[in-house]
Amino acid sequence: MSIFTPTELAFIARHGFSEAEVYDGRGQSKERREREAREQDKVLVLSSARCRAAGHRIRTRAGHCAQCKPANIGFTKRETQTGYVYIAGSLKHCLIKIGCATDILQRERQLRAEGYGGASDWRVLIHDRVANMQKVERDISDRTPGQRAHRGYIKDGIEQFSAEVIRCSFSSALDAYITVTGETFDRDAVLKQWSGYEFSN
Repeated sequence: MSIFTPTELAFIARHGFSEAEVYDGRGQSKERREREAREQDKVLVLSSARCRAAGHRIRTRAGHCAQCKPANIGFTKRETQTGYVYIAGSLKHCLIKIGCATDILQRERQLRAEGYGGASDWRVLIHDRVANMQKVERDISDRTPGQRAHRGYIKDGIEQFSAEVIRCSFSSALDAYITVTGETFDRDAVLKQWSGYEFSN
C-alpha cells in the first residue's frame, strides 16, 4: 500500500518523480528530514507536518510546500544541478551580475533580449562549469562587495525587479569568483581583457 494519497501520487508523477525518489520524512524533525534528504540527493520530502495554506504534505528539502508552489521544485533542483556560474557586465549602466545557467550562450542572449535589470548590453566576462551551480552562485554573490541594485525591467509584459545585479568593480567580483570556485588562471590577463568593466564600487 502506498504511503501517498492518490492526489500526491498524481502530483509527483506530473513533476517527473517516482515514489522512490521522494524522501519519507514522516515523524522526523525539520532539521533531520532536510539533512537526510540532502544527503540522499532527494528533492522532495513527504512530511508529517502539513502546510498551513492547504494541508499538503509534500515539501522540497528546503522545507517549502511543493504542492502550493511547484516552482519551488525547480529552484531546489537547480541548487544541486551542474552548470555554469558566470560574471556578466553592463558597460552602459556600470553593473555586474553574478548568475548561473545550463547554457551560457543562450543565457547571455536572454539577458540582452529581456533587458535584465534595465540593461541590454550584458556580456559574459568569465564562466566556469561547476556542480551545485546555484549554491556556488550564491556564495560568490555573498562574497562580492558592492551595492545591490534592484532595477526594474519588463519580462513577458510584466514588470520584474532584478535582485542579482551589483554596483561594483569586475575585479571585486572576480576575486570572490576565484575564492569560491578555486579556478586557476591568469587574473591580471583577465582583468586586462575586460578593463572597461573595472567600475568604481
